[in-house]
Amino acid sequence: MFPNEEGLLFSESPHLTHIRIALNRFEDCVRLLSQLGKQLHSLFVTVAHVSRNDDHTISDITSIFCPNLKQLTIICYRNILHYDRFILLFPRLSTVENLTLLLAVGASRSGLDHFIDGFDLQRNVISHMPHLCQFNFHIRSILQDAPQIDIDILRQSFLEQCVQQFVDCTLDYFNNHYGQCQVFSLPFIDTRLDFISNRFPLFEVKNTFSNVITLLLFDDIKPFEHNFFERVAQALPRLKTLDLFNQLEQEETKNTTTKLIVFPHLVALILHDIHVDYAEQLLCRSHLPHLIELVIRNDALLLIIANNDQQAKDNCAKVEKLRIVEPWIEPTSAQLNFFPSV
Repeated sequence: MFPNEEGLLFSESPHLTHIRIALNRFEDCVRLLSQLGKQLHSLFVTVAHVSRNDDHTISDITSIFCPNLKQLTIICYRNILHYDRFILLFPRLSTVENLTLLLAVGASRSGLDHFIDGFDLQRNVISHMPHLCQFNFHIRSILQDAPQIDIDILRQSFLEQCVQQFVDCTLDYFNNHYGQCQVFSLPFIDTRLDFISNRFPLFEVKNTFSNVITLLLFDDIKPFEHNFFERVAQALPRLKTLDLFNQLEQEETKNTTTKLIVFPHLVALILHDIHVDYAEQLLCRSHLPHLIELVIRNDALLLIIANNDQQAKDNCAKVEKLRIVEPWIEPTSAQLNFFPSV
């Protein structure tokens, strides 16, 4: 790949039939398909941004021709801001037999006024792929001032469209006036869950989400209590990255038991927009034997160091990457003494 004035130029090679790639922009993905589409048999692409809205990209989409493309995976975890333009891609990919979509669709400028459901997937994706045999997906759609709807109506939309697989969905509404819907095929193939609240059915007996390794927790209605984290550790035994947003103080009495919550594989902990209770919960009342990266608010870190808790010291002993936020500052020598591996 070579940069040019208009973006990336993908050099042709007749032997390049299977591509696995990460790209910064959706336009680069479109350009790849328009330049190399004729020779591709499979494409696995992770796209960082789908945010621009220009006629040039639409023109490139209309030039896509992929007569041999059988397997396609598209991943975009940042909100797709122009979903109406994004879905123009699928009519050009009619030969695909195995499709995986792991997407987040944002509220602003997305062209959506409702949560993505079975009708949308049938109309915008499935109907354009007559050879489709396997369709795996996890799509999270976010709406501002989202209307309250019955989750059974969402489930019914998949039944009415005769989606030939097991599907489930979740709905959640927050005090910040946003609502979100997550629809996913079963078995759940994604390894990431974002903006999970106390109300998400994370702990159901089927262990649907046991392969998740990246989790972002968010709730502005209810605090995350000690037993919630116990259940997270049980439900997600492979968890490696935990990102937490919750400014609500824990309401239950601090757990006095000596039994620690164990996250055996957690390597990264991000405590940015939090109440200090969660720093104590995860650093003082949890066992994190492989923690190597920590992002933490300055006030929370000062409290942890002042408490001089031995469990917190043990958890921080292997940390190699430390970022202090709110404000963003370089760690002091006193703080670094708490992190001998930094």
